[in-house]
Amino acid sequence: MMGWHTGGMNVIFLGLVIWNILFLAATVLTGMAGRSWHVWHWSLGVITGIFTCFTHSLVFIQLIGSGKGIKEAVDAYSLPDDPETGYVRRTKKFKGRAFPYAMFVPMITIAAAWLGAWHDTNSFAAPQWRPTSHQWHMWVAWVAIVTNLYAFWKEYQVIAENTRMIREINDLIQQKGTKDGVAAEKSGIQA
Repeated sequence: MMGWHTGGMNVIFLGLVIWNILFLAATVLTGMAGRSWHVWHWSLGVITGIFTCFTHSLVFIQLIGSGKGIKEAVDAYSLPDDPETGYVRRTKKFKGRAFPYAMFVPMITIAAAWLGAWHDTNSFAAPQWRPTSHQWHMWVAWVAIVTNLYAFWKEYQVIAENTRMIREINDLIQQKGTKDGVAAEKSGIQA
C-alpha cells in the first residue's frame, strides 16, 4: 500500500510538493490580481521556479543515491539479484521512469519564468509585443502548472516504490544477519 505514513523520502517529498503547490497558487493569484501585484508576482515567480526545479532535482538525486546504496548492499550482503527483475535492475527502471519528469518539467517551468521576464521587459522596451508576450507567458505557465502536478504524482509513485524496495532489502539484510548468527545491524539503506 502506498501512503505518506511509510516515512522517509515519501514524507519529505510530500512536504515539498505541498509547498510547491502553495507557491504555484500564490504566483497564479498574484499574476491574475493585476498590475498592482506585479512585484509580488515577479518575486513569487522566481522563487516558485527555483523551488520547483529544486523539488524535481531532489527526486533524481535521491534515486541516484539510493541506487548506489542498493547496488552496494546487494554486493556486500550477497543478496539475490536477477539481472532482469532484481534490485539493481529495478532501481534503473525507477530512474528511467522519473527522469523525463525530473528533467523536462523543470524546463517548462523555466520557460514560463523566462517568458514572464520577456513580458516584463516588453512592457517598457517594446510595448507592441506586450499582448503577445503576455499570451505566451500565460499559456506556458498553465502548461507548466499542469505538467508539474502530473509529474509530482508520477514522481511520488516512483519514490514510494523505491522506498518499499529499500525496506524489503533492509529486511533481507536483517534476516541474513540473524540467520548467520551475526548481530543484526541497523545499517542497511536509508529510505
